Amino acid sequence: LLKADVVLLQHVKPHLMQRIARQTGGGIISSTDHVMNQFGLKALGRCHRFRLVSFRDNEIWADAKLEDCNGRAVKSIASILSEKDVANHERQAALAAEKLGEDVLDGSQAVKMGLAKRGVALSYVMLEGCPKHLGCTMVLRGANTAALKQVKRVLRFLINVAYNLKLETCYLRERCCCIPAKFQVEQKHLFSSSLSVDYGTPSHGRKIRPWNGTSQPDTSISGEPTAFDHQSILITSVWMTEKTQCCPAEVKGICYYSLQDVSLGQFLRDSCFNLSLKCQNPNCKKSVLDHSLSFIHNDGLINITVEHMEEPLPPAPIATASVSSVSNRSNERSSSPLGSSKDGDEKEKENNPIATWTYCRNCNKVVTPLVYIGEDTWKFSFGKFMEVFFYNQSACLNSAHHSCSCSMQSAAVLYFGCGRLAARFTYERIKPFGVYVGRCLPIDEAFHRSEALSDLAQISVASSELFVKFDKHVEKVSREARSLFGSAANRPEHLQTVLSELNMIGSEVDHAAKTLQEKIASVSDKCQSNGAIVQEALFRFPWYSRRYLFMLTTAWNERLSAAGQALAAMRKLADTRSLARGDLIGPSIGDASAEDLMEGMRRLRMLNEVYSQYNITDITTMLPTLPGSGSQKIEMDDDEFEDPESSIDFSDGVDADVLASRRRLNRSSTSAPREAKVRPNKSLGARNIPIDSFSDAPKGRQMDVTSQSSLAKNKTVTPGGAVKSALTRFFNRGGKESDPYEVDLGIFKEGRPRLEPGVDGIVIPILDEIPSTVIAYSLSSQEYQKQMLHFSKMEARVGGDERPPMPDRRPPSGEIPLPSSQDKPSQPNDKIPNNPNTIHGIDERKDIERRMLERNKSHIKHTFRDFDGKGQQTCKFVCTTYWATQFHAVRRAFLAPKEPQGAGLDVEKGYIQSLSAAYSWAASGGKSGASFHRTLDQRFVIKCISRTELQMFLDCAPAYFEYLSKAFFHGLPTVLCKIVGVYQIGYHNRVTGKRSMEQVAVMQNIFYGRKIAKTFDLKGSLRGRFARQLHSNSAKDSADQSEANATVYRRADTESDEEEEEKPINQNGTLLDGDFLEYTNGRPLPLNDRAKAVFHMSILNDTLFLSIINVLDYSILVGIDEDNMELVVGIIDFMRQYDIMKQMERVGK
Repeated sequence: LLKADVVLLQHVKPHLMQRIARQTGGGIISSTDHVMNQFGLKALGRCHRFRLVSFRDNEIWADAKLEDCNGRAVKSIASILSEKDVANHERQAALAAEKLGEDVLDGSQAVKMGLAKRGVALSYVMLEGCPKHLGCTMVLRGANTAALKQVKRVLRFLINVAYNLKLETCYLRERCCCIPAKFQVEQKHLFSSSLSVDYGTPSHGRKIRPWNGTSQPDTSISGEPTAFDHQSILITSVWMTEKTQCCPAEVKGICYYSLQDVSLGQFLRDSCFNLSLKCQNPNCKKSVLDHSLSFIHNDGLINITVEHMEEPLPPAPIATASVSSVSNRSNERSSSPLGSSKDGDEKEKENNPIATWTYCRNCNKVVTPLVYIGEDTWKFSFGKFMEVFFYNQSACLNSAHHSCSCSMQSAAVLYFGCGRLAARFTYERIKPFGVYVGRCLPIDEAFHRSEALSDLAQISVASSELFVKFDKHVEKVSREARSLFGSAANRPEHLQTVLSELNMIGSEVDHAAKTLQEKIASVSDKCQSNGAIVQEALFRFPWYSRRYLFMLTTAWNERLSAAGQALAAMRKLADTRSLARGDLIGPSIGDASAEDLMEGMRRLRMLNEVYSQYNITDITTMLPTLPGSGSQKIEMDDDEFEDPESSIDFSDGVDADVLASRRRLNRSSTSAPREAKVRPNKSLGARNIPIDSFSDAPKGRQMDVTSQSSLAKNKTVTPGGAVKSALTRFFNRGGKESDPYEVDLGIFKEGRPRLEPGVDGIVIPILDEIPSTVIAYSLSSQEYQKQMLHFSKMEARVGGDERPPMPDRRPPSGEIPLPSSQDKPSQPNDKIPNNPNTIHGIDERKDIERRMLERNKSHIKHTFRDFDGKGQQTCKFVCTTYWATQFHAVRRAFLAPKEPQGAGLDVEKGYIQSLSAAYSWAASGGKSGASFHRTLDQRFVIKCISRTELQMFLDCAPAYFEYLSKAFFHGLPTVLCKIVGVYQIGYHNRVTGKRSMEQVAVMQNIFYGRKIAKTFDLKGSLRGRFARQLHSNSAKDSADQSEANATVYRRADTESDEEEEEKPINQNGTLLDGDFLEYTNGRPLPLNDRAKAVFHMSILNDTLFLSIINVLDYSILVGIDEDNMELVVGIIDFMRQYDIMKQMERVGK
């Protein structure tokens, strides 16, 4: 080789060989066998000059003593030559380095002079005279390696910018686009190498670093993104066939002008005009013409469709075709190895050049001439083409032949054509959605404050009307009494007693009306002036006042009834005397009218004696038990309520769990006395009923296992008892006649006001048709709090952490806490040292998590009854709370606000406040036919579930609580709809004969506080998943139940239509999977990066958890909040396991 003047370079890196082949036009061969016979001169490359040059290695040698940036010392030539005890080879090397200096020597001359020593000089091969457009080589010297690397990086970036500007300018020129003259470059860092590209500010103010093609992004000195971070783009590509997604979406990263990138011309040729291109879906047999390709980035979407034109494009000019073919041939030959000749492709490109034109959607016409793309446009990076399409919002069309200056991005439709094919590029602006999942559900105190004000206004009006009725009625009865003074059959002292009683009632009515109006005005002023700080008593006062008015007016009616009884007897006596014309002075013994008169007078004296001890017109005074109830026999017929057809009968299931919880309570309370002293209860509306008469009273809970089992056995329906109850209801129905001397109480007799008040005197109304009101009353009762206290003590002993019990803040008898200027916020529980409305304390978080993970069952069954004015039982209620302590911990964790908000309503009391007012809700979208209720403040949804669902949920409840503890306290992402309580509710109304037993689950309202435009119930299937199909199948059933579902139950009787329209409720119904595809046109719904990551992680966690507990049939509820551009999501209907019935249903489908 030396004799033939051939230089052999060994150990050349592959990327250097590719550069040499590109510069010289040579080929890269893998074998030398038969090279000339196969390829001939094509294998050889050419350059004008080839030589070797030598440089001094400045990383090792320097004229003066220097320190490298890495701390490594550099050899000083002067110091080495000045030393005497230096080895000869080191001195020779120092002399050679001094001789070389900073000059560049020819390689052969450096060898002849002996300066090309190893460790002293660096030799390079220089190829000179190559085409300039193919590239060049630059040598950087004068600093250490680290500094030169930074300079090299900046220099390469500048070269890249210059090269890109050259190609992009050609692309814009051929598109007949320009930058407006008024465009000004803002005084800020320019991140893009393209013209007038503005990335804008990150969404939601987030400071994010764009993807730059590496896993570890480079950081600048300031830590902010630089132009180096914007030399790549992330796009999502989706292949569509009509409105069906053909392949899963792919996220692609393109680094500009790299191996990950392709040229614009290559993309058009291979992905648009290649009819032999196969779809990635193996089941899809359609061609490119039947597909559309969409690229999504940030808030933009580029849709590419290929169409077949009726006539081919006109032939390209000769000059354009020749230039394009020569450039393509030179590029392909220089960059590809020998053996892969593309002569056929070159001929195809020569015969089928690519042209471009633009159609304006604003002008409705083609606004640019047909132009065949040149060499520079062909080489333009496809990644930069995407960047210009997405971010260049300033460029406008500027064709010399058409007067159009519309936006290049939004108004223009770009076309590329080749032969009979045309590729259409359209851009549309989209808004990526965020994902909202409710992490907490605090009570809306402003809503309840406004509701309290509304209720107080209604009470004020209704009470005024009621007091006017009493005034008129008292005046009427007084005139009747005065008319009897002329009769000799009646004693004047009796009439005087009746008149004095009527006058006393009239004065009490006037005083009560004045007092109540003043109190309502005072409470309303305090409620409005407090602002965000709302005290608990303000929410209680409306039902306090309603119950007070009921008991007060009931006492007046009782006294009016006694006076009316006496007056009626007197009238009968007067009529009898006038008819008989006898000499009787007074009533005779044995006469019925005389007996009625004596009975009436006796009732008046007794009522005076009872009510004279109390100031009944004072709203803060507890009225005594109404007279007449003590002498009445109260029947506690439990057998009539326990109907086997209407109660749950799980021998080893639910009832056994309740009994097991009671046994644990019995064992934990062995030190408590067996018999409790029964105190006379003088609370408002209470009845003197012995505790022994209640089958589920506290004394009954302290019985042993034998007594419990016997009690369960005794609760059987006997034929005699059933017949007796039916006959009693039949003969008593319609037999009650209204007393003409009593006044109708109107709305004040609703809500069963005779029931015992709860803890702290709270009054909860009960509506038989609304199960949440029964739950609220049970949770606020003394019985429930007592059992919860037992469970808390027992858990504390088991855990080794004895905690003091909850202090009883119930007011003493004769007091009702009302809002006043001296009211203070309720103090937190002694066992929780932090704010009871938040869970920000470490100790509190641990305590809540411990209670949530408690494995022992804590079911509480509470039975209570309502009575009429005569002490007869009218209705019996039963409420069983399952996993009471665990759900209490869930509510403490989920319903508490994120940040402390002062002295607001306690979490549990806020929960009771929400449940106390609900209405029937006709939810659409489901096929189960379950009934729903929704609380008035929209916080909770109450769903009636089947017995099977209840039993299955109770079985997997420990796993559910463990999963929620990970979500609340360990940051596990989840979108499960939180269930905050499971109950079994039953009632037996002895007046109407109606009885019911149902199971309900209280869960969060996923759309609470959001304005939802559309709602979708998604299961991931299209079989029968269209809302119109579901509605057509159930149209008849919906029409029959529409009138019943339209009834709204709330505290007030009426509500204006305007208020209903303002509530954030979806009025369009629930849509299904097929409707969701129509809404999105088959494309994936765009999400921002953070929302997508959290949503996917949540779905992965939730589906894994549900599969572990054998739950497969569930849905994800998606609400579209267009105002905030967020998807409100939650997984629902996950209480049914994949049992044999579900398996048979799947096989049937």
